[in-house]
Amino acid sequence: MTALSLSAFAAITPLPDKMVGAVTDRQDFQVPDRVNLTGWLGTRISASESNRLAKMDTERLLEGYHKRPGRQSWEGEHVGKWLHAATLAWVNTGGPALRAKLDETVAELGKCQLEDGYLGTYSLDGKPWPRWTEWDVWAHKYNLIGLVTYMRYTGNLAPLPTCRKMADLLCNTFGDEPGKRDINKAGQHVGLAPGSVMEPMVLLYRFTGEPRYLEFCKYLLRAWETPTGPHLVSRLLEHQGVNKVGNGKAYEMLSCLNGVLELYRTTGDPNLFNAGLNAWQDIVDHRLYITGAASYHEVFHEDFDLPNNNNVGETCVTVTWLQFNAQLLRLTGEARFAEQLEHVALNQLLGAQQPDCAAWGYYVQMEGKKPYSATLTGHCCLSSGPRGIALLPSFAVSTDCDGAVVNLYDEGMAHLTLRDGTPVTLKMETLYPADGHIRITVEPQTEKEFSLKLRLPAWCEHYSLKPPGAKMGKDGYLTLRRAWKTGEIVELALQLAPRLVVGDHLNDEKAAVCYGPLVLAADEALLPANQPLSTMALPKADLTALRITPAAAPAERQTWPGAKIFRVNATTRRGVESYTASLIPFADAGATGARYKVWLPLAGRPSANLLLAGVESQSRPGNLTSSINDDDLTGGVVTFNGKPAAEDWFAVTLGQPATIRRVAFIAGPIFHDGGWFDASAGKPRVQVQRKTGGAWETVGELGDYPATTATDKQQLKPGQTFSLRLANPEKVLAVRVLGVPASGDNPQQAFSSCAELQAFEN
Repeated sequence: MTALSLSAFAAITPLPDKMVGAVTDRQDFQVPDRVNLTGWLGTRISASESNRLAKMDTERLLEGYHKRPGRQSWEGEHVGKWLHAATLAWVNTGGPALRAKLDETVAELGKCQLEDGYLGTYSLDGKPWPRWTEWDVWAHKYNLIGLVTYMRYTGNLAPLPTCRKMADLLCNTFGDEPGKRDINKAGQHVGLAPGSVMEPMVLLYRFTGEPRYLEFCKYLLRAWETPTGPHLVSRLLEHQGVNKVGNGKAYEMLSCLNGVLELYRTTGDPNLFNAGLNAWQDIVDHRLYITGAASYHEVFHEDFDLPNNNNVGETCVTVTWLQFNAQLLRLTGEARFAEQLEHVALNQLLGAQQPDCAAWGYYVQMEGKKPYSATLTGHCCLSSGPRGIALLPSFAVSTDCDGAVVNLYDEGMAHLTLRDGTPVTLKMETLYPADGHIRITVEPQTEKEFSLKLRLPAWCEHYSLKPPGAKMGKDGYLTLRRAWKTGEIVELALQLAPRLVVGDHLNDEKAAVCYGPLVLAADEALLPANQPLSTMALPKADLTALRITPAAAPAERQTWPGAKIFRVNATTRRGVESYTASLIPFADAGATGARYKVWLPLAGRPSANLLLAGVESQSRPGNLTSSINDDDLTGGVVTFNGKPAAEDWFAVTLGQPATIRRVAFIAGPIFHDGGWFDASAGKPRVQVQRKTGGAWETVGELGDYPATTATDKQQLKPGQTFSLRLANPEKVLAVRVLGVPASGDNPQQAFSSCAELQAFEN
């Protein structure tokens, strides 16, 4: 592109705020149309718009409003999330069909508002959900976010009265004045869910200048510190972990923290920024998965309590973690936050998105199967994921007081305006992360002195940069400052190399393989036919022994420019059979429905479980996709299908008979409505099969299993081990544990769970 073409670029001009914040961002939020990415990230952004957002059934989005109360208590969140993501996507691409759908949806949503300003999905008679008890403040939050974003970028202020009426209703309903409700009691998770309405209320205050909206946000700060609140700011200022805030609910807490940082941007109160920064540091130091996921069972747990499965990696958490880092990047201009953005974007975020971008996973774990779904019912993450994708252009390439900044490397074009008004285009040519060479053509409208800042990834040990003369700034960026002429070229070469991460804590005796910014995983569909994932191991924690070699991905896995797989020396758990396996980026792992695994066992390490080489089965397929013979005691499977059953069983069948003396059963996930065996009529039994097709013989029972009933799990916890030692060694082909499934508080169904089934020769 020549300098003349800069003037032809027709940019969207967002409506300005009426109130200027007290804090000026160090790095600018870019209007999404300024950054057009066309590499791996760009293809995902584009396909998210065309295959997900533009194809969304808007009647389904509005169903809970047209037919209150809707299918589920959080039904109201979907339309606001869609409006936010679809607006940003439309700004990025200018697609007329998506704009038409936006206009139609906004108009229809406005018609659903009740006279008093209420725009939730709960019914007037309070059945089944009375107002202000669960998720309707939450729905108002997302409606405000979606509508304010729509107005800002389209210039259409028709929804403004709708937003004001919503905000006024919140102000009139909640507060610490006599006669008003406690916001902490108006929703889930010790006030974290309703309190997250702070973010759009701050945005609406700046957009309209209405002071009572700012006062409402200050009320939220006070409410959080009352006995009914989560003590969000105070506990973080005391350097308590995020697991000590409220009930540790990750998605809602990160949503609140995004609001806290918006309020800091508005008022300048340093306590708000410091609380956010302390939360970030705690998560990075103690609670972050290797792929950038955070939390399991949607909650922050104790330090380094990071199981590989057990409802790990909720996509809603992934997106709010991405937003949180983007907020901190804007406020500080520091590369460490951009580092986290690349980490989570290229691994966990893309890993949760089906490669064709039509579906998303709810929990996207470190191992198992990718649970892609395109159905909104029961799936909050399906509306969250596209928001994360649509935000990528806003920070991939940006500007600050010194010049231009490149945070994410992807093929594409960025039309920037420096803070002094100078237009500058950056043209990026690269196959990154398939290749470490990045070529940037710098095109200011006129010759101009400014800085070009390039993020040097933390994983990169060797690089080269032309022209020379760059300095590493205190903000963590390589900085080239010079008088730039149009057409000048910068070439950055990052040495991509494999890295071995040796596990600790729950991944002791395991290792993971990375390549540049990519976390790799073993995908069972790419393994030799006679080598199941459950028996795969790495020969040793030594890169030389692994001989990791990149290669072109098979045709069916060519989902991004230069897509690669990575050959690695592998072996069986006991190290007796060596072979070559292929690893694949976590973002692509499991894309065909096969099982995958990030953390791989190291061969020869303590583990004599004879069932690792077997094939697992269970009486009923459930709704958790994990494994019961992978040496991971923290995940597991369930038999839940919404129906009762007289008996359930979990089994592993070997290829060849083995002699066993002890069987261990590890309890899996437990829920309010089941997940254990009912032992009131007898403890769970252990059975063996001696030959193919042979009868199942009972060899004993799990005598140490607690005295549970159909409705009472006693003190049973996930991960507990129960054993049977046989009177004499038995040569068997298969082992199973069976019992009566429990119903918990739902007598209409019953199910059981298993984290691991093991057998030993001693």
